[in-house]
Amino acid sequence: MKITLSKENLSLGLRRVLSVVSARTTLPVLNNVLLEADGEKLTLTTTDLEVCIRTTVPAAVAQAGATTLPAKKFAQIIGALPDGDITLDSDEGQLTSIACQKSFFRIVGLDEKEFPREADFAEDWAFSMAGIELKKALSKVSYASSTDETRHVLNGILLSLRGGLLTIAGTDGRRLALVEKSLDGDSFPEGDVILPPKLVGELERIIDDQADVNVKLSEARAGFSMPDALITSKLVEGTYPNYRQVIPGSFTHSLALPRERFATVLNRVAMVVSESSAAVKVKLEKAVMTISATSNEFGEAKEPLEVSYDGEPIEIAFNPGFFSDPLRHLECDQLIMQFNDEYSPVSLSGDEGFLYVVMPMRG
Repeated sequence: MKITLSKENLSLGLRRVLSVVSARTTLPVLNNVLLEADGEKLTLTTTDLEVCIRTTVPAAVAQAGATTLPAKKFAQIIGALPDGDITLDSDEGQLTSIACQKSFFRIVGLDEKEFPREADFAEDWAFSMAGIELKKALSKVSYASSTDETRHVLNGILLSLRGGLLTIAGTDGRRLALVEKSLDGDSFPEGDVILPPKLVGELERIIDDQADVNVKLSEARAGFSMPDALITSKLVEGTYPNYRQVIPGSFTHSLALPRERFATVLNRVAMVVSESSAAVKVKLEKAVMTISATSNEFGEAKEPLEVSYDGEPIEIAFNPGFFSDPLRHLECDQLIMQFNDEYSPVSLSGDEGFLYVVMPMRG
């Protein structure tokens, strides 16, 4: 293999694929990036046997071929080179020379035949959507998934398609975040899959805001293809719980509040929260919400906020992180907060198709 390409393009390709590489693996070739040169492009691939990322960058290919190189060391070398064109030249002994201006390296790789290849799979259902919409939807729900590894189903994110309506949801049993979006088209199959957390993180990182994403799903695999990248992954095995049963059928109280102002006040008051006193209280009276917190370690804080509320006085305690998490990812100016009493689920909405439900703290 012998190719020439710009440092900018090679660095871009490496940034897309590098995060899948794990330092903890018993299979040495998984520490490597697969380089395949053909036509007018270089294809870079990495995998940890769960998630696989493949991307292409333009290159002048003098001799087609393939090799694998230690991914992180290769990226470190490329990052240290001067700007300009880079020539990669691999021989049959798995030695690859790297030349850029006056800089020269020769590094040892592994035979590309040792690199595990992703098998093609036949999708059971597929759809396409704008990359920016999928990226935003995942960011609006992924924080709500569980980090408890004993609840592997809740570690993932649900993709559910029913009657052309796509629902993306995450829950840890104490809170639920979901986004619903109608897909363009005449007919769609119906199904549910659970995306693993690593795949979701990679999608949030790599999706091109300006391009569509083509999604292919089967019982065991998922594939997300974009103009310059393809991510495939195993799916989480198991059945996602009936998350809709935690959503109240109706609410007796509703109020509107400014999202950014609410987030600012909440974060400010939560500065006195401690591990032993992890609650923030929201007291609602006519047209005023007072946010307060108290801890023996740090003291107390409170601050009022004008809101459109005209109901009976009520006080609700909650984990401040559970309220601040969705606020970071929403775009609406006004939040709609709904509830029945101080012990029942509280909902937040605002962005189109978005719903967040959280349980208050007791005591």
